[in-house]
Amino acid sequence: MECTVCSTVFPSRGQPTCISCARALVYQARLDRLADLLNIETLRKQVNSIISPLSHHSLSPSSSDLEVVDLTEGSKKHAHAQILQESQATRLRCTVINEQVNLLKQQIEQARRENASRQLGIKQRHAEIVRERAEMTSRVPQLLEPLHATIRRSQRRLDKVQARTLEGRTKLCQETARLAGLQQKRRRLPDGTIMYDHAIGGIPVTDLRHLNSAQPQLINASLANICRLLITCCHYLSVRLPAEITPPHASYPHPTIFSLQSSYQGFELPFPGSSSTPSSSRTLDQRPLPKPRLLHLDRPLVALYKEDPARYNLFIEGISLLAWNVAWLCTSQGLNLSSAYQAVCPIGLNLFTLFREHTNRSSAPQTTNAEHLTRTNQPFGQFSHASPRQAPASIEALDAMRNWRAASFARFLDKIKQILLQDMSGAEWEVISGDDFEQEEAVLVGGSRSSRVATSGGLSSARRVPESEDAGEDGNKGYLKLKSRTGEGGRS
Repeated sequence: MECTVCSTVFPSRGQPTCISCARALVYQARLDRLADLLNIETLRKQVNSIISPLSHHSLSPSSSDLEVVDLTEGSKKHAHAQILQESQATRLRCTVINEQVNLLKQQIEQARRENASRQLGIKQRHAEIVRERAEMTSRVPQLLEPLHATIRRSQRRLDKVQARTLEGRTKLCQETARLAGLQQKRRRLPDGTIMYDHAIGGIPVTDLRHLNSAQPQLINASLANICRLLITCCHYLSVRLPAEITPPHASYPHPTIFSLQSSYQGFELPFPGSSSTPSSSRTLDQRPLPKPRLLHLDRPLVALYKEDPARYNLFIEGISLLAWNVAWLCTSQGLNLSSAYQAVCPIGLNLFTLFREHTNRSSAPQTTNAEHLTRTNQPFGQFSHASPRQAPASIEALDAMRNWRAASFARFLDKIKQILLQDMSGAEWEVISGDDFEQEEAVLVGGSRSSRVATSGGLSSARRVPESEDAGEDGNKGYLKLKSRTGEGGRS
């Protein structure tokens, strides 16, 4: 193969030059590259000498004057061009800054004009508001007068409706009490003392402190009459008593009453002692069933105490709850009734004073035998759970029931039980045969009506006779016990 450089023929194929020629070409390329680097270094030095001041460079001794002049002129030209460039950039920057300043001035001036215009609008609006407020103030009485007139008319109509409602409640309760036969009888004792007896339908209403000596049939009839009168009048008054009363109805022959905690729970309970299953037990309600107190006696109270103490306690609690309901109703309807047991025990007196005397506001009170009952300024029938103006949560209702809410039924019940037990323990009960009764007569001390002998249930009881007219703190008087003669088969 022939070399392209030296035209030498060599046997190798695939390469255009021979080895010696290729080596020579490489050496020549290196020499050219070295010359270029030298030229670049020379040019760099010239450029640096032109850019940098002349005093910063040390000229070589071999430098000619022409070269020095060229370098000096080139350096001056470069410095002048650089200054021109910097000044042009500065002028351009100042122009931009001036434009921004002018724009800001324009914006400030526009903002000032807008603020002045806004302040002027605010002043105008303020003046309009003041003018309109003055006009509205002058027109307020005229604008509100129709509304006030409507309110006054509505208030008068409401007052008339309230007055008619109270009058209707009063008349209904008066008529109910009259039809029920609620009355007061006056009698004079042999010692000249005047006593008042109260009855409903001809059945005397027994004081709680005298239950031991009362016949059970009279107690049952009296309690049934009291419950019927209370339920009817409370329905007319729309008042819910503290203790719920269940009247007699189908499969429920006698009235019952619930305790204060068990009242108004929504249960439908069977009659106490019956074997029927209450409807509430067939539902998903798992609450314990309350136990109503039966207001009915099947034997004398003393015999019930000896034979069935548990039932005796329930009956005493039930009749005490009934008396508590009556006293609470008296207090809620404007009678200032204290929570002392002396004021709660006379159920008949409280009912008569409430429904026959207190309902008649024009007549003077006739309760000379009830010093614990005094009237207040609250009219009868005003306190009602159905009246939004006189609801139990109102200020008037809270003021009327303030003293009563502080009362405790538990203390009252304990006091009644204590009085009845003392009355039982103070009397001696004896069973005598007919021959003994014919041979001996009971010797009574004094001739008062309370010293008569009362017999019930096969037991002969000589009632206690008062030794003096002075009553103790609880109203009980001193007594003499009547005992049979000792040594003749009787007990001492």
